[in-house]
Amino acid sequence: MKILQAANYSFTRNGYEYFSCAYKFHTGFDQAGHYVYPFSIDDCARMSNIFRKRSFGTAAANRGLVECCRNIEPDFLVLGHAQSIAPATLMQLRQERPFMRIACWYTDAVYPPYPLGHLLEKIPYLDALFVTTAGDWLSPFKQSACRVAFIPNPADANIERWKVDEQTETQYDFVYIGSDRKRPARQIFLAELDRLTGDLRTGFAACLGRPPAWGDRKDAMLKSALTALNLSDRNDVFLYSSDRIGQLAGNGICTFSAASSGLDALYEPGKEMVFFENVKDLAEKIRHFAAHPAEARAIGRAGRIKTQAAYSGHAVSDFMCAFTFDEPRWKDFSWAKFFV
Repeated sequence: MKILQAANYSFTRNGYEYFSCAYKFHTGFDQAGHYVYPFSIDDCARMSNIFRKRSFGTAAANRGLVECCRNIEPDFLVLGHAQSIAPATLMQLRQERPFMRIACWYTDAVYPPYPLGHLLEKIPYLDALFVTTAGDWLSPFKQSACRVAFIPNPADANIERWKVDEQTETQYDFVYIGSDRKRPARQIFLAELDRLTGDLRTGFAACLGRPPAWGDRKDAMLKSALTALNLSDRNDVFLYSSDRIGQLAGNGICTFSAASSGLDALYEPGKEMVFFENVKDLAEKIRHFAAHPAEARAIGRAGRIKTQAAYSGHAVSDFMCAFTFDEPRWKDFSWAKFFV
């Protein structure tokens, strides 16, 4: 079928975010045999005005989406985050194309203090909403005819391609790539972790005063890391994680996640992922695997195989199609048991 994915492809950033979920889902739809057209919401907004400001071009982006649907006549409109797309635009598209299915995927946090209004106001015009959080956190979205489902963060074997578990030499015993800006709790946690592991080969980026890592620099750190940390603002939200988890586990890096996250429902503890209770426990486990790299690589390998097989962009995109069109096979996916 013809699919129009309206997301933030960030074309104007020249590959700075080539690893984003928008590309993984786009490729996944294509691998499933669909025609996929990319509509880059923010780029359309910025390029519509001489100031190159997204906020000045929101109306143009909404008009552009309507025009794109008229030209392509998609069977399925997939929104990726799409905060700039107005409910009125979706209502118009519903009127113009009543048989077109509309779904939205959202990979950011849905817990306080993050705003939910932009999602809630779209619910009446969606057939399905997909969120990388499960459990009671999805209760606010259970409205009207829109069905809500959990999806795992995707990986792509051509993006997460380093197979770190097959390497015998690494530059880092441990890495963490993530911002601590305006995140005091994360700053405290990472500062203590840095203190406890200061004698090891650790690499931090975008936090603790270290420069950020994007593009080639990020790849260089990931492909040289024995272990890495998957850390969220809150680690007690069932199954929530940023897309960092796919980037780490998908590359075959022995990945640490908080035990309170519930991610042991997706990865077998001690075999596909390592779970920690607190910063001291994490530091001890980093130290253990630094001294036993073969164990770390075995966990990294199992985590990579699970991620690339079960949580690939292809698998998640296929699930979104099956679920939105209510094909019975959506129940066959391993995470379907977390259906709201």
